[in-house]
Amino acid sequence: MRRWIKGLVFAAAGAAIVYAVFFGPLPIVRSWWQDDNWLDPLHKRHRIADGLVLTGALVGKSRAEVVAMLGEPPKMDYFEDWSLVYILGSERGFFSIDSEWLVMRLDDAGSVTQAAIVRD
Repeated sequence: MRRWIKGLVFAAAGAAIVYAVFFGPLPIVRSWWQDDNWLDPLHKRHRIADGLVLTGALVGKSRAEVVAMLGEPPKMDYFEDWSLVYILGSERGFFSIDSEWLVMRLDDAGSVTQAAIVRD
């Protein structure tokens, strides 16, 4: 019985490590965010955006605060119903056909009211 429990603990620890290294949200690290490697196997830019959306860290921030944190978003006519749009790179998954984007909606005062990750 003890071996079974020990094996289960090691399996759970291994799964937690794999999640943290390959899938879990990441803090903002400017060099990772600014990396233009769309084929990054660790999807660091995506995972930074995951953390920002999951924690609600962007909601309530002004446009200036978001730009100071993430840089000026590129000019594009894509996702016109969103106020700020940042490309994250190819979608995660076995077949990466589309791209993933961090999008934000601003209110009349210029504060973020909604942030999401969307695919095109």
